[in-house]
Amino acid sequence: MRGTPASRGQSFIARDHRYVYLGGSVIALVGLSLWYSAPSPYSFLPAGSVPGTALAAVCYFFLVVSTLALLVKWTHWSSYGETILKRPALVRLSRYLSYLDAAAAALLALDRFVLKLAYVVHAAVHAESNPTDTLSSMVYMAYNQRSLFVTGVWTTVQLALAGTAIAFVLALLMVFLRIQEPDKRNNDFVKIIKIVANKFARFYIFVIRGTPMMVQSLIFYYAIFNLFKRTGMSVTEINRVWSLFISGLVTVSLNSTAYLAEVLRGGILAVDAGQMEAGRSLGFNFVQTMWYIVIPQALKSVLPALANEFIVLLKETSVACYVAVNDLTKGGEIIRSITYIQAMPLLIVAALYLAMVMFFSSLVTRLERRLRGSER
Repeated sequence: MRGTPASRGQSFIARDHRYVYLGGSVIALVGLSLWYSAPSPYSFLPAGSVPGTALAAVCYFFLVVSTLALLVKWTHWSSYGETILKRPALVRLSRYLSYLDAAAAALLALDRFVLKLAYVVHAAVHAESNPTDTLSSMVYMAYNQRSLFVTGVWTTVQLALAGTAIAFVLALLMVFLRIQEPDKRNNDFVKIIKIVANKFARFYIFVIRGTPMMVQSLIFYYAIFNLFKRTGMSVTEINRVWSLFISGLVTVSLNSTAYLAEVLRGGILAVDAGQMEAGRSLGFNFVQTMWYIVIPQALKSVLPALANEFIVLLKETSVACYVAVNDLTKGGEIIRSITYIQAMPLLIVAALYLAMVMFFSSLVTRLERRLRGSER
């Protein structure tokens, strides 16, 4: 049993942690570097204040103690277990000192980093013009152009989610075509159908995986646009049917289909062949056996790979901006054209992509843990 949060906290405090001196030294150095940085107007520990000096003294004290302890360990490497530092009372004392050191560094971090960041954000949000320093400029631009960034993030997530869902359905169909092999029991017509289906799936996967996604987006958009135009439809009517978002969605879906098909095919081939034979012996036909027996087992093994494909697709949606889809990258390009600032909008776009990838990656990690837990 894991126990209550209080019991887990007591266990953590009482435990003999490894690398107390080494880790505490790093924390003390970080705390001291923060103390000697310039305070912000929001600071509750101004330079030279008694509380701040006391917190810095705690970091200095632990740094001296840990330096002496590390020197003893270095000079008595083979007999360190017999030194005075390994006595239970001193081990407990060093652990408690490390907690005090961490608390002092945390207060210094709150004052010099968190509150300073809060001040920078507040000043940048209320600034009348673009600040000169990088962080304030990023906050200023992100706040004043927030509508473009929010729209871009939402469009990007929509493209990735809908594209992955459509690609998954198409990939199942593509895998079904890809695994078709002529059988002796089939007549000539069925054999021809199976051969054509297999060759089509192979050709589709080869072409899509062998050409850049940006080129595919341009081909899909302009080719289908011209097809509608030949029917006599006006540009306004075409845009209602073949919008920029739909063209981007078609591109990411068809592109991801080729990769998901190979992932699913690998999962199906990993399922024991006896599962297919067992299904056929129960009276299921080929499609029923695949749907009820083989595919569920294959999905469980390839689910993390499918989730990772979604994360990859989340970043690859940026190519949709080349056909003017208003995704996150396009939003950054619009802001660059408005403000004539080149690097800053791209830095914000990169930070937003990184934040989305970190969020969805954490979900994938949780999914993998649950799958491993269910197999035990």
